[in-house]
Amino acid sequence: MEDLLAQLAELEAGNADQDDPNDIYDAFATITEDAKAKFLADTKIIASALRKVRVYSHAVTGAHSSQVRTISFKIINSSTILLPRWKAIVAELQLDAKILPRDVSTRWNSTYDMLMIARKYKKAI
Repeated sequence: MEDLLAQLAELEAGNADQDDPNDIYDAFATITEDAKAKFLADTKIIASALRKVRVYSHAVTGAHSSQVRTISFKIINSSTILLPRWKAIVAELQLDAKILPRDVSTRWNSTYDMLMIARKYKKAI
C-alpha cells in the first residue's frame, strides 16, 4: 500500500517516469515467416475492407481520411485562429455550426462519424 501511495505522490508531483510514445513494440517482427503468412492470410478480408474505407472516404469527402483527421485535429486545437475561421466559413455557407468530430482509435464508429460529417461539410473543408 505504501508503494502505491508513493507512486501516486510521484505522479501528482510530475516526477514519475513517462512512457515514451515512440517506444513501439513490433510483435510482427518477432514471429516466424510461416506465422506471418498465416496471419496475413487470416486478415486479408479485414485489410481489404480497410482499403475500401480509405477509397470510400476519398470519394465521399474529396480528401483521404487522414487529411480529414488532420483538419479536424487542427480546428479543435487552434481555438484562436482556425476555430473562429471554421465557424465563419460554416456560417457563410449557411450550415449548422458544428465542429468536425475527432477520429478516436478506441471508438469503433468514430471514423464513420467523422467521414459522414465531413461529407456534409465538404464545401467548408
